[in-house]
Order: sequence, then structure tokens, then C-alpha cells
Amino acid sequence: MVQVLKQSDEAVERVADALRDFQGSHPDAECLVYRYNPAAIRVRIVDQAFTNRNRGQRHDYAMKYLGKLPEDTLAEVSILLCLAPGEASMLDGEFAVAAGRLLRE
Repeated sequence: MVQVLKQSDEAVERVADALRDFQGSHPDAECLVYRYNPAAIRVRIVDQAFTNRNRGQRHDYAMKYLGKLPEDTLAEVSILLCLAPGEASMLDGEFAVAAGRLLRE
């Protein structure tokens, strides 16, 4: 499922569309996207595809989808958090605040 948190705008919707493409290949993925400030968009993806991959490999894999975004939109993605199911990150709290609830671990 792709969730757009907070208010959306054109760039956030473009990122959400790229995440929907990711989800088309990964139906169990949980994707969150939100605008943090006027210059930054944050993305969190939880998917089995990231299991046994290091951070660089995870980002490279996600960029197969996000890399299709226009350069100006991609430049706004300030956080790309790619987690395997059951993993936690210190940044989870940021996404929980944006969602107004606790995220499932």
C-alpha cells in the first residue's frame, strides 16, 4: 500500500506514482511518502526485497523505480528509508509523527 501523509502536492504525487510502480512488482510492500518542508520529501519503503541487502543495494534497488522521476522531483527526496519487514530505524519516529500514529514494526 502506498500512503501519502500530510498534504500532497505535484512532486509528492509523482513520487507516490513511482512507489505505486514499485508496489506493482512488490504487492506486500508498505510505502509512505510525505513532504517534510518546501524543499524535502521523505520516503519509507518496507519490503521483503530488502532482506539480506546492504543499504547501498537497497537504495539502488529502489532507484530502479524512483530514478524515473524528473530530476527536479528526485532532488527533493531527502530521505529514502528502505527496510525489510521487522526492521526498525531511528527515522521510524519521524514517519510516525507525520502519520500521526505509531508505525507497525
